[in-house]
Amino acid sequence: MKYIQLVACLLFLLGFSFIAIPQEMEPAQTLTLLQAVERALANYPALQIQRYAIEQALGHKTTAGLLPNPVLSYYREDLKFGELKGGEEIFSAGLPLNFLWNRWSQTNAAEAQVEASNLALANVQRLVTFEAQKAFIECYYSSQSYQAWQKAAAVFRQAATTGKIRLTDGDISGYEQQRIALEQQRYQKAASEAQVEFINSRRRLAFLLDPTQSEMQFEPVSDFQTPATEINLEKLLAHAMQNRPDLQAARAISRSKQAALSAAKWQQLPAASISAGYKKQVDDFKGAVIQINLGFPLFDRNQGEVRSARAAHEQQITATDLLEKQVALEVRQAYGRYRLYRELLEARTAEQPESVLQIAQFSYAEGEMPLIELLDGVRAYSEAFQTRFDLLLQYQLSIFELEKAAATSMANF
Repeated sequence: MKYIQLVACLLFLLGFSFIAIPQEMEPAQTLTLLQAVERALANYPALQIQRYAIEQALGHKTTAGLLPNPVLSYYREDLKFGELKGGEEIFSAGLPLNFLWNRWSQTNAAEAQVEASNLALANVQRLVTFEAQKAFIECYYSSQSYQAWQKAAAVFRQAATTGKIRLTDGDISGYEQQRIALEQQRYQKAASEAQVEFINSRRRLAFLLDPTQSEMQFEPVSDFQTPATEINLEKLLAHAMQNRPDLQAARAISRSKQAALSAAKWQQLPAASISAGYKKQVDDFKGAVIQINLGFPLFDRNQGEVRSARAAHEQQITATDLLEKQVALEVRQAYGRYRLYRELLEARTAEQPESVLQIAQFSYAEGEMPLIELLDGVRAYSEAFQTRFDLLLQYQLSIFELEKAAATSMANF
């Protein structure tokens, strides 16, 4: 009898030593949080898309700063009246004059748009950084959860094996053996679902790292820190209002719209041009000629463009004011979330669910614990690791969300 119990106990412990090994092939490489962020910033297409937007803005700025092209003209007359002949020919070069009062406002608008595009790139980097951090931490804890569910499933897998020996010896009933088999199926299902979630979370992270290699294999490692420092909310708010790139970009766009409104007002002035050349007549009269053209704004005084530009400027001012309020709200919400999970983490006791699982295994194998207590021990273990991993995940995400909202690292506060 003791020999059989010893064999059963050894089988339990041997199985427990291998339950942390994933059923799938070992990942080919390890991945840290810093590496994940760096690779996402280097490869994710959203940043390259925004860089093309910067190139477009630079192109508009180049166009706005160019001088207008001169216009070369040639005019010739050949006139006849009986035996009389007359005519003339004129060579001239003309230049529009409107650029003298339009160019500076158009250039200011284009420069502000370039600034806004660069700030938009910084904002995309901020968002991609957060998404990479979020995907990494979710992948890491889904991996930990998958391994923990494997441990729980292995308890009943080994119990089913040793249960056959104890059933033959009469230590347990057939009902208890069937009950163990049902629990094994339930926990194996949970482990399989955790494996699917881990694989999917790894795919989401891999897509952020490089969309062309969403099936890459890697193992996330816990090189990240979970600080529990006191943070000043007012300083965070002030920093966000001053440095959030999306808010800075909105202000730059507002300046661009204001410059565009100024340009539209200057375009109310009539079109003007000047040309100078050389004229020669058939009777040998010749000399310099000058022509000045000045439009008369009788009907079109650019009223429509001025009205549209003014509305666009007011619209951007309103949007910027709304964004400022939204930024403040995001910072306050992220700060409240961070404080909540920080307090929960500090109040958490130093539980050791793995030891509970080992004690339950050993005691059941020795016949010192009934099945109902084994079930309770495994359930307590599964609930404990789920609570712990979820708390650690949410706390880490709250840090990343607060850093995203304030556009700064928590190490700066």
